[in-house]
Amino acid sequence: MLIRYVAKLMKLARVFLLPYEWSSMQFFVESDKAPPRPATPADIEGPNPKKRKLDPYSEQLAVNGDLVASIGRYALYYNVKKDNYKRCSIPLTPRLAATFRHGDNKSIKIGDEIIIHSWLDKNLKVATVAVKILEEYDTIILQTDGEDLSDKDFISNSGYPRKGMKYLLMGFSIIHEKTSHLSLSSGIIATEVTRKLRYTGSSGSFKGDSGGGCWSEDGHLMGMQIEVEKVLHTKDTNGRPATGGRCCIIAIRDILANIQDLMPMPADSDADNWSE
Repeated sequence: MLIRYVAKLMKLARVFLLPYEWSSMQFFVESDKAPPRPATPADIEGPNPKKRKLDPYSEQLAVNGDLVASIGRYALYYNVKKDNYKRCSIPLTPRLAATFRHGDNKSIKIGDEIIIHSWLDKNLKVATVAVKILEEYDTIILQTDGEDLSDKDFISNSGYPRKGMKYLLMGFSIIHEKTSHLSLSSGIIATEVTRKLRYTGSSGSFKGDSGGGCWSEDGHLMGMQIEVEKVLHTKDTNGRPATGGRCCIIAIRDILANIQDLMPMPADSDADNWSE
């Protein structure tokens, strides 16, 4: 089966709209970028060295297709009744997930049910309940009633983001036919952790990326996108206001420290052998 798709180049990221069962399909990639203009004397001579300022994190990074193939089934989402747009969720353990707290999600209360789906695994449909709200981290923790969301414990094996580390952000910010679709963008951790326990990533962000998972090059979940620098004049191809600035990420490892009461007891734990 041969399907032709056009790659959409967004600000600071290459983003692709992928169909179901895309991993078995053949693709051609085209760019609608205008051809280069003729060189001018300024191009040949270059800018004044005294005025030259280089930003090592402004480079556009290509998406790692092999990484997407290995973690695509963990692109989780849920819908709300008012529209057909997808909201991001990330798997923490087989029975725990997380999503963002801001915006419309401020109305979510402890005990509210949220149905989680997978972009790639169309058979996944798991009921979860909001069990904890971490306001400091703009995070809601979701828990299933026995059915697994994933096959791995991502949070226990996560590490902290490091400045210069590359990552892949999976969100749902591509709008087509009145719904949202999977979006992929690559970036680099551009700063050390801030006082608000946020890390700054070089990739841009559009509405639909909040709650998206940030994955390291070796396939480990290291963070969740929750904030972004605001550039008010920026809009996407559909005319929607977009931040266009760098995204802010919270470390999954920081979430782990706040949900120890929800984590399963290790099989080899000797806690029952101790008493006060």
